[in-house]
Amino acid sequence: MGGHAEFDEFASKYELTMERACSISGESPDFYAAARMQWCLRRLRPYLPLETALDFGCGTGGSLGYFFDVLGCRSVIGIDPSAESLKVARQRHPDRNVRLGQPEDFVPAANISLAFCNGVFHHIPPSDRLNAISYIRGSLSENGIFAFWENNPWNPVVVYTMSLNEFDRNAETLSPWHSTRLLKHAGFRIVSVDYCSCFPHFARKLRGLEPALRWLPLGAQYLVLARK
Repeated sequence: MGGHAEFDEFASKYELTMERACSISGESPDFYAAARMQWCLRRLRPYLPLETALDFGCGTGGSLGYFFDVLGCRSVIGIDPSAESLKVARQRHPDRNVRLGQPEDFVPAANISLAFCNGVFHHIPPSDRLNAISYIRGSLSENGIFAFWENNPWNPVVVYTMSLNEFDRNAETLSPWHSTRLLKHAGFRIVSVDYCSCFPHFARKLRGLEPALRWLPLGAQYLVLARK
């Protein structure tokens, strides 16, 4: 995973920066973190209960609590190359059954039920992405599931929002086609591709339609579910 020095620099102001970016839609980063996990819950019901989850690129820990509160996981491993981000994550979740560390601190042991990442791979240099996917695949147990979330570059609002984020300006986005190809190349089987977060706050009454519109490539994010 690249850019750890950059994220060490941004760790203390990451939440503020994300709040500013999300405010374009009228929502908070917490709203989207919870919504992603609720979407995962709908899609992962056949695989529940989940013992241990891997949050790959956990950053400052914005998603960690939802693994427990929404998915009912018993433990979570959060890894990130940014030591400063991990420090913030530890402060945010002192009482959770979470192990935090950098990628080199955890040797993949093929014993994790669920791997998850959100908006991580557009920060990883393209030449390093296959290695990162292979690391995740090696961490998963047989038939383990990978919930791969990324920003949708086909959505113009997403492109504009990313241009406002100082830590996203140099990012190289991945199209859904690119992501599924990468996952297949690493040996994953694609289960589904969903497009999510179609409606901003002012159109929130329409959000109940989103599950039926998951095939429409307009959402701000997409989820690729893949199995080992």
